[in-house]
Amino acid sequence: MATSHISTPLNGVPPSIVIAALHNHDLMIKTLCPALVTYAFESGDPKRQATYTVTDKKPIGQTTYKLTLINLPTGVDSLVNAKPPVGVLTISGKWRVADGALMEEVEIDANYMMKKVAKSNVEKTHPVQHVKLLEAARG
Repeated sequence: MATSHISTPLNGVPPSIVIAALHNHDLMIKTLCPALVTYAFESGDPKRQATYTVTDKKPIGQTTYKLTLINLPTGVDSLVNAKPPVGVLTISGKWRVADGALMEEVEIDANYMMKKVAKSNVEKTHPVQHVKLLEAARG
């Protein structure tokens, strides 16, 4: 299991506003998937826990996967279940607002090569996603 930790200062955005942004599933999907093609609600309750089918563009074409978002008092948990060409890829994130920062702990479970690629991608793209989310929260 590969783990990454990403932390971004709130820079004056009130924690309650950031948590409300994290609980906005439409905003989360659009922020987490910059190459979004389409997404559809699958099941659950978007105010608490919901699963979506997401399709986005990758360098090798489009990919479709399941994304579950679980709203919590201090943030949101995200779970991606994807089936890349080889094996299975699971990315679970714990997004929390605490100590004046948006913190994310990401765990990646996949075969060795896929884990390496996914970890590198998360560490490159998620800090940018944090900034976009905070900008959206700020309004």
